[in-house]
Amino acid sequence: MWGNFILIFALIWGLQFLMTQLQVKHYRSHIREFTKRESGYLGTGYYKKTLGTGALVLLVCDEQLQIVEAKVMKGITVFARFKDRRELIGKNLLESKNSEFLSNKEKNALYGAIQMIEKELNKEKAQVSV
Repeated sequence: MWGNFILIFALIWGLQFLMTQLQVKHYRSHIREFTKRESGYLGTGYYKKTLGTGALVLLVCDEQLQIVEAKVMKGITVFARFKDRRELIGKNLLESKNSEFLSNKEKNALYGAIQMIEKELNKEKAQVSV
């Protein structure tokens, strides 16, 4: 009996590991796709609760800080995938913080992506002024 339990546990654990690796591969492929752009800024943000669902946001904006691509992944399982959020495209980066159509989880993840882009902008400004 214990042998069956340990075998089932090991199979489930192995399956979870495999599915996590597939999700990481999916994430990396989207990041790679976003970084191929000639210009602009990439921001990633996430919101993770200890228990429950989380959200991950990928944003790309141009030099005028207009969002040109936005994707959101939310869910609790390894089956979650990125979905386009076309409602954000064309919005100014700072105006997008007030988007009413995003859930609180998505907004928190969006704030993280915006902060990442702002850090990159500040780093660029510091390099120019040196």
